[in-house]
Amino acid sequence: MVVKGRPRDEAARERIVSAAGELFIRDGYVATTIGAIAEQAQVAIKTIYAAYGNKLGVLSAAHDRAVLGDGGPTPLLQHAWVRALADAESVEVAWAQAADRLAESTARAAPTMAAIHAAAADPGVTELLADLRRQRHAFSLGLARILLDLPGARPGVTGRVADVIYATMTAESYALFVIERGWRLDQWRDWAHSAVARELTTAPGLQPDLPTQRTR
Repeated sequence: MVVKGRPRDEAARERIVSAAGELFIRDGYVATTIGAIAEQAQVAIKTIYAAYGNKLGVLSAAHDRAVLGDGGPTPLLQHAWVRALADAESVEVAWAQAADRLAESTARAAPTMAAIHAAAADPGVTELLADLRRQRHAFSLGLARILLDLPGARPGVTGRVADVIYATMTAESYALFVIERGWRLDQWRDWAHSAVARELTTAPGLQPDLPTQRTR
């Protein structure tokens, strides 16, 4: 049985997405078959197709699980920790809390994102990657709006802050600094935190968004 494209059995859904994530990371998207996912998840092949449509749908679900963790399918901007940022005493406090959360989720999702990038020659994966980037920028923009409404934030920089969050708190950035260059997770987190913090607070020499900047 399926509800909104997902098995009614939450345990089965968890097994499918968990198995798929492990196989995509270990064997790659192209080499991983629905049959292999079904065998590891101990479900019928037809259950996977009914729930996720095709292998690309399973890949998308595996990515979402990696990003959201135990938060379930709720959009990230609606998670309790994001909503709670609006009650922080200052923009600095809120961003420190958000940076910790984002560093954790980015590190968790990095292996799955690497599998997605490795399969980008597939047109469907290319489209998925573009959609994930759109979603990530939309989240960055929503987060920037929350942060810039807090005490201590400088005005007129919503688009700029969103872009810096979008560019720094990424699986690609994590892979370059931590996996390739050997930085510790906390070092990378501190770098990303500082890059965004400079944009959030009043800082001499930094220009606000220009009127000609495209609408966000």
